[in-house]
Amino acid sequence: MTEVQTEFIPPRRFARDLEWGRRSMRALSLLTRGDTRPTPAEEDRHARAVMSQDELGAALAHAILVDKTVTMTQFDTALSRGIAGVDEPPAPLAAFFDSVGHRPSWVDDARLARGAAVCLRSGMTGLDLLATGSLMNGYRSSATTRQLVSTGRLVGAGAGGRVAETVRWWYECVLPGGMDRDRQGWQLSVHVRLMHAFVNHSLLRDEDWDVAEWGMPINQSDQAGTLGLFSTTFLVGLRSLGVWVSADEGRDVMHLWRYIGWLMGIDDHWLVDDENTGRRNLCQIGMFAPGPDENSRVLADALQKSWGNFSYARAQSLRRRINQQRLLSIQRLFSGKTGMQELGLPSALPWYVPLALAGNGVLHGAARLSPAVREGVSRRSRLRVESWLADNEPKRGPRQRRS
Repeated sequence: MTEVQTEFIPPRRFARDLEWGRRSMRALSLLTRGDTRPTPAEEDRHARAVMSQDELGAALAHAILVDKTVTMTQFDTALSRGIAGVDEPPAPLAAFFDSVGHRPSWVDDARLARGAAVCLRSGMTGLDLLATGSLMNGYRSSATTRQLVSTGRLVGAGAGGRVAETVRWWYECVLPGGMDRDRQGWQLSVHVRLMHAFVNHSLLRDEDWDVAEWGMPINQSDQAGTLGLFSTTFLVGLRSLGVWVSADEGRDVMHLWRYIGWLMGIDDHWLVDDENTGRRNLCQIGMFAPGPDENSRVLADALQKSWGNFSYARAQSLRRRINQQRLLSIQRLFSGKTGMQELGLPSALPWYVPLALAGNGVLHGAARLSPAVREGVSRRSRLRVESWLADNEPKRGPRQRRS
């Protein structure tokens, strides 16, 4: 009996706003060598990625939420102590941790360390880029905004907590040894993977979620795009703000995020070591993504207001106003005038960019010439990020000491 092959139909959101997508990716495409236009095979892969999820995470989420064969206590034990710490671990839990516990052969510890050092040395400039290029830029497309708004945590006062959580996760990943199995960077990345699976499970059972329209709520395409914001876009942003990053350093940063993406359940195809391939992938993901919607503007408004609510030891009121305007000026660099209007953000000129270019250019230029200066910049950057977290991270009581 001949098996009937059903035709694959992409979700309606895919390639719905091609003109907007091409326009939003124009600047990045100019920085990309070669033709960024997808081949027919690549377009098909992108379409299928919107309908694909992390199957291993989905199976574990189903076992926890539906079958009740796995408990969160068992997951937490396996996360902190390894699967050997769980007595007679259920099959979905064992499969999940067996997968993340066996690192791919391509992972290079020396490259992870060098990539993390570049990120950590970026200091407060790195945090500026997390808030703008990584978080705010992600709201330009409506691909993920309905999912984010549905959680209820990223609107209103919750946006500040979102920034702090992102900074904490990023900081733990870029600390020396942060991606070792027993460290917080590794564990938080795996924990986030399960949280994504929980959100997928919940939204797929929500009668308001239309798979034919939107595809999987948290899918491979959107996850790969988000990973690109933290790696490819982050590197472009560092150089745009005067932080010197060599080609070799850029490859090491990409290698670090390739491993983080692998831990978070992103398919191997989207995990790349070289910046140019990362830019090309991101151009295509952005081209096929839907344009902004009202949720984009709601999220953007909450995020930009949170920039004016960070805590400072001195002159807090003045520094909050300056910080909000400073980050809006950086966002203008990423979004342009049209992008700012699409997000409903206040009009701003990129006045801070030349100041950052000058200050970072001198500081990080000197760091390239002198190992002693580089060590000093790295130490100062780490202390400033730790200070920011101490002032702005939601208080949850005593935490385990982090080395």
